[in-house]
Amino acid sequence: MSYTLVADVGGTKLATAIFSPDQQLLSKQEVPSDTSSREALFQSLVKSFEQICTEKAISFDEISKVCIGLPGIVDIEKGIAVYQNNIPWANFPICNRLAEVFVKADIKMDNDVYMATWGEYCVRSFSKETMVYVTMSTGISCCTIVNGEFLRGTGLAGEIGFNIIGDEGRTLEQTVAGPAIEKMGRDLLANPEITLKEMMELYYQGNAVVGSVLEPLIQAMVKQLQQMILLLDPHCIVLGGGFFNYHPKVIDQLKILLQQSFAGTPFAGKEQIIESSLNKGKAGLYGAAAK
Repeated sequence: MSYTLVADVGGTKLATAIFSPDQQLLSKQEVPSDTSSREALFQSLVKSFEQICTEKAISFDEISKVCIGLPGIVDIEKGIAVYQNNIPWANFPICNRLAEVFVKADIKMDNDVYMATWGEYCVRSFSKETMVYVTMSTGISCCTIVNGEFLRGTGLAGEIGFNIIGDEGRTLEQTVAGPAIEKMGRDLLANPEITLKEMMELYYQGNAVVGSVLEPLIQAMVKQLQQMILLLDPHCIVLGGGFFNYHPKVIDQLKILLQQSFAGTPFAGKEQIIESSLNKGKAGLYGAAAK
């Protein structure tokens, strides 16, 4: 038997999983990311893999593939984690290090958003379709697959969080990502302790203040989605990441506004290509297993 180990490495949490030869999820666990040093994070990754294998009575010799998703810029050809702003693996040879531990395994790595995108692409049984995956949580970015291949550009394709919106020079990420919403809400509600989760509960109750906080987010995302549809005319746009996964009603609102915007144009009805993530928080793990 040959098994696949996968990991989704983030600045807050480290998710690992093991898949069977027929790509069935056998076990998954999450632990806090130890970002105190590059070596500490690496050892916590290996320890997590060890724990999962021990739980299933599987030896490292039975692992045929190890595949991980990482934040930031990666060099998939050389297997190097080039740059990240939330983990200490700048220019870290992650694939070589893992190859020293898993001597019989094929080692792969990619950007975490690309892994999640691949997971959503595969779960829909796509092969030739064009699909865009947009993730929004602490930050916001996207990834595009065309005819089964990633659209990478020269290496930074999909960093939509840097888009300048409005007249004040603010970026999309500064306007719509989780920390931005939380900060604005705390200021307007005069409550420095309120969390984004609590704010969203107020939003669903019809709180006008929280509604005014989310209005710029919704309008900015409508424009971003409009641009994606007009530029690429994709078969599907998937909205995932922590925010969209937990708040599908916001996705419904985006689709309503897009429907109104496209009415009477050749793009009428295109709002229907927007979907929620099917794999939710496991998208990166499933994507890594399918690579």
